[in-house]
Amino acid sequence: MKIMSMLKLIKQAKNIIITSHQNSDIDAVLSCYVMKRLINKVNPYAEVDIVTSKINMPAKKVLEKLNILSTIKEADYVPEYDLCIFIDVNNPLHLGPLGDKIRPDKPIVIIDHHKPSVNMPLNALVSIIDDQAVATAEVVCDIIQEICVKPSKEEALCLLLGILSDSRRLLIGTVKTSRDITFLLSCGASLSEAVSILYMPLSYSEKIARLKASQRATIFSLGQWIIAMSNVGSYEASAARALVDLGADIAAVCNDLDEGSRLCVRASEEFIRTTNIHLGEELEKMGLIMSGSGGGHASAACVSVPRQCNDVLKGFLEMMSNRLKQPLRKID
Repeated sequence: MKIMSMLKLIKQAKNIIITSHQNSDIDAVLSCYVMKRLINKVNPYAEVDIVTSKINMPAKKVLEKLNILSTIKEADYVPEYDLCIFIDVNNPLHLGPLGDKIRPDKPIVIIDHHKPSVNMPLNALVSIIDDQAVATAEVVCDIIQEICVKPSKEEALCLLLGILSDSRRLLIGTVKTSRDITFLLSCGASLSEAVSILYMPLSYSEKIARLKASQRATIFSLGQWIIAMSNVGSYEASAARALVDLGADIAAVCNDLDEGSRLCVRASEEFIRTTNIHLGEELEKMGLIMSGSGGGHASAACVSVPRQCNDVLKGFLEMMSNRLKQPLRKID
């Protein structure tokens, strides 16, 4: 029913905007691209633009390898539209500068795999959200199968790349993830080609950020769990993942920006499975408390707030201590 309602809105629209979260990742941009191609098939008369405030570097590299970077605009404004489609996001606060440009009098369709936010727009007439999917590319794949439109080889490859990227090369996933991948492979996508495209050696700057995060890390214990806290000037998400790979159960790495800071948190699958904590939900609450915005997945989330890193890291540590109901102990 939701998919049919979405198709009705698409067929009625003349100008459609597709957008995603700030620092759009591989899953976000490729899901946007395939969704645009799908709209072109459903309503070939519509003018469709993909606009995001910023694309992250890995996503740009993948778009360049696929020769489709020019199909996605980086801007802080949107052209006139009569339908807006949110991809891989359901909170307007996560759109960055574009959040203020989304009109409250125009319909929105949401296609996402994050848990619904308390800030979901009231003019979202259709919300196709599967928070059990490992990637929004999975949700787009489901839509394509539901309306019986066979994707091209290129489209299937894009969706496969989105799933592999967000699942960390299938380190996480479900039975449905396997079925979707099988479907995409049957449509011509190549697993070896996808893995080759996603391969990106760490840049010099990213290596330095990871090493500095380790060097500066402060370690705490919360019962049986180890938390590593650090700060860097860039690549905070990568640095947090590196600290988890080194052995931390939770890693929180902060970056002081011109107007506030950005905290990225990563956790081991064992921690998430045992505690049932959803980092995306916790950081969304933290964002609301600190007048910012946050969200993400169970084991990977970020929050941007108008405060400095010292306050943000302290707040996160207190939140985790209260959440786990365990005494906090610094490890020297």
